[in-house]
Amino acid sequence: MISLSSPAVKAAARLRDASLALLCPQECLVCGAAVESWRDGIACETCWREFDVAQTPVSICLKCGLEMPSLPAYPGLSERSCGQCDELAFACARSCGAYRGALRESVLRLKRYPQLAPRVSELLRSALIRLSEIQTVESIIPVPLHPQRQLARGFNQAEIIARALSEATGLYVDTVSLIREKETEMHRAGMSQAARARSLRKAFRVRAPRLIADRAVLVVDDVMTTGSTAHEIADTLLEAGARSVSVLTLARAVTLFH
Repeated sequence: MISLSSPAVKAAARLRDASLALLCPQECLVCGAAVESWRDGIACETCWREFDVAQTPVSICLKCGLEMPSLPAYPGLSERSCGQCDELAFACARSCGAYRGALRESVLRLKRYPQLAPRVSELLRSALIRLSEIQTVESIIPVPLHPQRQLARGFNQAEIIARALSEATGLYVDTVSLIREKETEMHRAGMSQAARARSLRKAFRVRAPRLIADRAVLVVDDVMTTGSTAHEIADTLLEAGARSVSVLTLARAVTLFH
């Protein structure tokens, strides 16, 4: 097996990146500078470094993964409850990072093109490893689109994420068990959690209970905002016999506290 760090592999990567810059120059969608590496996708190395630096929040919610403001009296506290997710049906939720900068642009790009940059796939694998330390995962279910929306888009971005995780881990991707029966309105920025929950009520149905019976299921999507979609899906899966439901998304909105 050839090592990914071998001189030959590194030389091939440099040649590929030089060809990219020459034949298909790409501007960073965050700052406008040149993207010099195929691995970085739609953002430059500088913007990804800034993203990496920003992904060290002082504290996150132990259950839903939401970034929270620091508590001066407890400077070393890394996990606590946000107090807003106690009633949500999933066991825990994590993401690759906050919905901003290079990750935000990568999420928006994924809604138009069914591809993940290698750097984003690496972030997904790392996030799944962290989640697996606190929650068992036996199969992956991408959040389904309504058939009409999927027909219009041509693909389901959550399934692209699920396939990337499966390739890295060997976990089974279940695109059969859960379907979306109700076409809901696009959730608008500033829409309350209660309004989102009302729009999603009874939107999903399990049509193959035997595939989720007594399984620890991981639900994946591109962005989690209030957790209403994840809650509705988790509630539906648990009622149909799933043992537990956790959630992994590319990005986590930070609007609830920022």
